[in-house]
Amino acid sequence: MSGERLLGIDLGDARIGLAIDDGSGDIRGLATMRRGAHRDDDIRRIAAICAEHRATRLVLGLPLHSDGTASPQGRRTEEWAVGIATALALPCDFVDERYSSQRAEERVGRLSGGARPPGPARREAHRAAIDREAARLILEDYRNPGLRLPRAVGGER
Repeated sequence: MSGERLLGIDLGDARIGLAIDDGSGDIRGLATMRRGAHRDDDIRRIAAICAEHRATRLVLGLPLHSDGTASPQGRRTEEWAVGIATALALPCDFVDERYSSQRAEERVGRLSGGARPPGPARREAHRAAIDREAARLILEDYRNPGLRLPRAVGGER
């Protein structure tokens, strides 16, 4: 896997957190993107990001129940990933993301408003930072083979 360029994806209902592992072990967050109205919108934007960063594999966080079974969001994530991976002809792997958002929020910090509640722009920027950090965590977890899930789409694991 050394030298492989991985695009980490934290798929949410409204936003997609993204991070890249450039193959040298350096993981950095990318701009969080809003979900498109249709999966084809997401495919076009993810394809451009993959081309720009020369990604060779997708890694998605898969939401699971505490007993390890797929949640409804997990099934939607798998369906979305199959469509994206097939359209881009890239292999796709999954890691358990049950607590990635909470871990990301711990790293980023909680949003505090001070004397006044934070405005919409500040709340949105904070949520985007958490999604970006969750994508970084997904890639960090992927480095540990014990945390990878047996599900995969296309290519070799």
